[in-house]
Amino acid sequence: MDLDELELRPSPVPVRVVSLTKRRTSAPLSIEGRFAASRAVVLKAPASGVITGLDLQLGDPVRKGDVVAAIGEAMLRQRALASEAAVHGLEAALAEREEVLAQAEQRGEPPERLASFEAKRRAAEHKLAQEKVQSKRHALLLEQATVVAPFSGRASSVSVAGGATVVTGNPLLELVEVDPLVLVLDVPTWVARVLKTGDTIQVESPSIEGARRGVVSRWSPTSADDTRRILVEVDNPDGRLAAGERATAILDVGERDAWFAPRAALHHEKKTTQLQLVEHSKVRVCKVRVVGGDDVQVEVAGRLEASQLVVLHAERPLSEDAEVVIRGDH
Repeated sequence: MDLDELELRPSPVPVRVVSLTKRRTSAPLSIEGRFAASRAVVLKAPASGVITGLDLQLGDPVRKGDVVAAIGEAMLRQRALASEAAVHGLEAALAEREEVLAQAEQRGEPPERLASFEAKRRAAEHKLAQEKVQSKRHALLLEQATVVAPFSGRASSVSVAGGATVVTGNPLLELVEVDPLVLVLDVPTWVARVLKTGDTIQVESPSIEGARRGVVSRWSPTSADDTRRILVEVDNPDGRLAAGERATAILDVGERDAWFAPRAALHHEKKTTQLQLVEHSKVRVCKVRVVGGDDVQVEVAGRLEASQLVVLHAERPLSEDAEVVIRGDH
């Protein structure tokens, strides 16, 4: 056998490990999540023209029914007033034609003369009907040119400035409702058996002192089999909390069996938290979620087993299925 053709097998990586600990605990779960707006909408230009009245800045409060902008309002109002005046003029002209026809009938004018007067009356009536349609159209365009806030909230983004020219459909601003805010949490599936919709929990955030009351509003599935998503409504009347901000929910779920690992063994990669475990002298990388603990030892949730060992130190970088040799006591 040609030795050059043999696949070179990498030597095992020396590692130092500790046992994964499982014990009973009644400590509340501390799960980090992120605030989201309870409602959000992008207000767009309903017509083409010059924007007036849009002077909102990021974070400015807006109340339901407030006029946040107008599109070409001056021109559309002028057209609407002109059309309304034209309607009044045509109404007067129609009344005059009707009076002339009535007088001709009283005088006993010949049929051909009456037919002429009747044709002129119908023409005036037709012009009036057309102008009324145009007047309603101009009034509707004027109404649509006013952009009104559909709910109370704050401006989270402003796409254009007052005085700019836009076309129909251009985004103007995004309005978000921040009272209440919604705290989005991914929790272990078993928590759904303990917490129910309507339950109250405590929510802590760096933006506020102490804790605020949150109410579980909805559960939803996630792409992970062992994780559920919980939505918690948090009152925010003072606007101190912002959408996108991180917060921690304190969940009292009673006594349970829980897995504990050293905080120093956690690895953070691509927005996930991982533990490097050893099974039968090979590395297994397990995604976990920190749900409590302290600066030394943390409670983790994931697909863990008592036979697994947690890697504390490795002499070389580790990868999935890498062979390892344990050095020292564990």
